[in-house]
Amino acid sequence: MCGGVRYTIKKEIMRVFFPNPNAKLPIIMRDGNVSLLPWGRRKEQTGNLPLGGWARLKSIDPGKWDYLK
Repeated sequence: MCGGVRYTIKKEIMRVFFPNPNAKLPIIMRDGNVSLLPWGRRKEQTGNLPLGGWARLKSIDPGKWDYLK
């Protein structure tokens, strides 16, 4: 299971780890722009996403996350 990721924005290497409550990931929006959005959902946060910061491939392949689009 992944606890952190590394990505590049404007030639700057970024490292972020899920345990950091301010962790954000780059997301390509439908219009092609990139936005930094919070990584996952934590117990203290409200919302419709499942709790946690990752999804197992075993649950993605059969379509269990399709309802989130």
